[in-house]
Amino acid sequence: MSDALWVIARAPRVGFAKTRLGRTIGHEQAILLYRAFLQDLAARFSNSQFAPGWYVTPPDAWPEISPLTGEPERVLLQGDGDLTERQRELFLGAAGRGEERTVLIASDSPHLTVEVVEEAFRRLVRQDLVFGPTYDGGYYLIGMRGYHDVLRETPMSVGTELADLIARARLTGLSVGLLETTFDVDVVDDLRHLRPLAFERPDLRATRDTLESLGLLRQADEGDLVAGGGRSRAENVSDLARTIRRKERLR
Repeated sequence: MSDALWVIARAPRVGFAKTRLGRTIGHEQAILLYRAFLQDLAARFSNSQFAPGWYVTPPDAWPEISPLTGEPERVLLQGDGDLTERQRELFLGAAGRGEERTVLIASDSPHLTVEVVEEAFRRLVRQDLVFGPTYDGGYYLIGMRGYHDVLRETPMSVGTELADLIARARLTGLSVGLLETTFDVDVVDDLRHLRPLAFERPDLRATRDTLESLGLLRQADEGDLVAGGGRSRAENVSDLARTIRRKERLR
C-alpha cells in the first residue's frame, strides 16, 4: 500500500463528541448530527479509490461507529495523549503499515469531497506535507510523504495551529502544499456554511435529513433553536433517535 486515507473519529457519545456544538443545540442533538457526518463520509469515500481506514477513540468506540460506516479493512485505535500526540502516532506508524503517503481527515467536515483528497495525494508526490485549512485557523486534512516530526508539542484548538505547523515545517526545509480553505463544524455558527451544501448535494443525505429533523436545516437565529411545526426539539430528537435505531436493527 503506497497511499492511505484515514478518518479520525470519536465515539458518538453524548458529552464525549461535539461538546462545543452540544452546548448550544443540545448534546443529544449534536451527537445525532455527528452520526450523520460519519455516515455521509463513509458512504462517499468507501466508493472512491481511497477507501478509508478509521482512526478511532476511545478503545471501545468501534462497536458504536461501525453501524454508521460499515466494516472497512482498516481500523486503528488511538492511544493515550492529546490530539496532537495521537495524530503524530498515526504518521509515525505509517512506514510500518507500508504507507508512503498518508492523509488524515477530520470527521467534522462532512462535505469534504473525494476531489480534494485526490488533490492532497497528488501534491504529496512532490511536496512533503499538505494541509487543508479551516476558517478558524485549524485544518481539516493533514498529509505527509514519509514521516516528519512537525506535530510534536503543537497545541490544538488555539486558532494558530496551522500557522504554527507551517512555520515549523518551513524552518526545517520541508515543502508544504495548501488545499482549498473550508469549514469544520465545531459550534452552531458553523452550520451557516453547512446548510446550503446540505440543500444542494445528494451525498449529504444523512446530514440533510438530520438537520431537517432537528429543525436546523433552515436559517435561524443562534438563540432560536426550537424546531418549527409546533413540536419541541426534544420530541424531534426522540423520534429521530428511534428511527436511526430501527434502521440499524434492519441492517
